[in-house]
Amino acid sequence: MEKIKLAIIDDELISRNMIKKLIQGSEQYEVAADFADGKSAVEWLRCNEIDILLCDMQMPEMNGVDLLRIIHVIHEYLPVIVISGFDNFDYVRGSLVNGAANYLLKHELTEKSLLQVLEQVREKYHIVPEEKAACRRTGYCIYDRKDYTKEGIEKMIREQKIQFGTGNYASLAISPDYRFSERVNPEEFKRDVCSTVTDILAQILGTEYPFIIYQTKKFHLLVLLCFQEVNSTLYMMNIMKKLTTRLQKQIIRILDLTSTIAMGIVHTGLEKALAESEEMDEILGDKLYLGGNRLISAPLVRKMVYGSGEIPSSLWKQIEFEKKNQGVAEMVTLNEFFDYMEKERLPQKRVTECCLELMRLLCPEEGAECKKLSERIKGYEIFELLREDIMDFMNRERILAEKKKYQYSPLVNQVIEFVGKNYQEDISLEMCAAELGSSYTHLSRAFKQETGMRFVEYLNRQRVSKAESLLIRGELPMKEIVERSGFRNYNYFFKVFKEITGMKPGEFVAKI
Repeated sequence: MEKIKLAIIDDELISRNMIKKLIQGSEQYEVAADFADGKSAVEWLRCNEIDILLCDMQMPEMNGVDLLRIIHVIHEYLPVIVISGFDNFDYVRGSLVNGAANYLLKHELTEKSLLQVLEQVREKYHIVPEEKAACRRTGYCIYDRKDYTKEGIEKMIREQKIQFGTGNYASLAISPDYRFSERVNPEEFKRDVCSTVTDILAQILGTEYPFIIYQTKKFHLLVLLCFQEVNSTLYMMNIMKKLTTRLQKQIIRILDLTSTIAMGIVHTGLEKALAESEEMDEILGDKLYLGGNRLISAPLVRKMVYGSGEIPSSLWKQIEFEKKNQGVAEMVTLNEFFDYMEKERLPQKRVTECCLELMRLLCPEEGAECKKLSERIKGYEIFELLREDIMDFMNRERILAEKKKYQYSPLVNQVIEFVGKNYQEDISLEMCAAELGSSYTHLSRAFKQETGMRFVEYLNRQRVSKAESLLIRGELPMKEIVERSGFRNYNYFFKVFKEITGMKPGEFVAKI
């Protein structure tokens, strides 16, 4: 009889070995794999299937909360048993809210307690190992460019490396609308997003249609679908529209990112479908000025015409003059710089080059923040997002340059005071404007102009600062720290904390 397969994720070797020893004599369960960190486990789970996962909640690099989210994208219905070293029900309950099936406390771990929890999960999820074989997916990821060709796919079919069928073919080109925080490495972020979107795709397509996914150097995804025993073009196109709609919604829900998708037509030949997918990948470049969050129908799209003009030397000289005499460039001049590129429709490569040249001109010292921005510039695919990031950075530089002589207006000082008194409450700029008897639009503009931050960003920074002080004290459980800091959502707290500090709360504590 085939046994129920388990996997263990725990950074403590002693804990992993203990669980394996307790399982060793079982006739029903076996440990298929064990891992010391979440990242290694995720990579393995993308290519392998198990019945139950046992996962520690406190690990380096990737904690249990983040891991649960990723795992349930890869294997939506995989039961996860949380292992915790903390006798704290509130902490464990937080993991249950995030999708865990059950929990075990390390100090109470025995053969009896382990098997009891495993049995509860097995019965709850109706796990029968013999049924697993019938649920294998028919999707494949191709990582070598030469394999994403008619010859490459046919060769893999002949060699039985893949089981991609024959029939009608259609293609998709998918581009997440990448936006970057100040703390992320753009290339790593793109790679992680691409991997997650691949997992989402595989989850959506499931066993319904054979598919091949290829990740391009631009961190786009090209998807080839095979419709076997389906001849209705209208039916296949409707299926494609439903798939893309579901995909866009899932990407927003899981990654908080919009996406742009180009959808091809149905072809009877593999070669034509592959050629069209590559054409659509190029078409996705048009979102530079069109903007993201789009569904593009390949037959209807008209390739955008790009200009070949150069930014006038007079404008470069003006920027250089302002930098030399004032320490910063005027925001009006910078707006002219971006307006010109947008008006002339400069191509992506030239836009990137001009923006990097701007950074070298305005930040010759190349401080840490400037270097980070330069890396982000290389990763942007939407002009408006690129412009916003650079303008926000330059505005902060302007404020810092004038810090000694600059004083906040009484109105903005009142906003800061309001946040200081009420950050624990569910407050907004609208509430603040009503409290101060000011126009929302005027208050928003004044606050951003003087502080260099939007109200929400300032509020989150104050809340994270409070959380840091509470974490340093080490007196309260995480749930209470989250609440006292003014956050209402556990996952949102973790996300904001990492964006602002560059660390997860556990990593922050470890460095104290």
